[in-house]
Amino acid sequence: MAYTVKFMFADAVTIECEFPLGVQVLEAKAKLLECWPTEKETVASAADMRMIYSGKVLEDSKKFEDYKIPTGQKVVMHLQPKPPQPKVQVVETPQKAADQTRCCTIL
Repeated sequence: MAYTVKFMFADAVTIECEFPLGVQVLEAKAKLLECWPTEKETVASAADMRMIYSGKVLEDSKKFEDYKIPTGQKVVMHLQPKPPQPKVQVVETPQKAADQTRCCTIL
């Protein structure tokens, strides 16, 4: 038996693929890149997409069996490209003099 999976994107575009038993999530994502729809924007690597089954984001290192995905029937999963990580810019603030940091004066 094998896994028959129908992947759905947020805009209702679908891909159907079959995977052998014992397949890891990262291997399945790599196979998905091979049959990627032409109308969709391409993804740089398999690690740049999320695979969601039964409300859970699947981890790349785990296998389909770990999530109890049934074999022998068509299963629906969702695909979502990971949003690009924003670049964080660190800005250093100048040190204030000790007398400027006081908030009050005691008379």
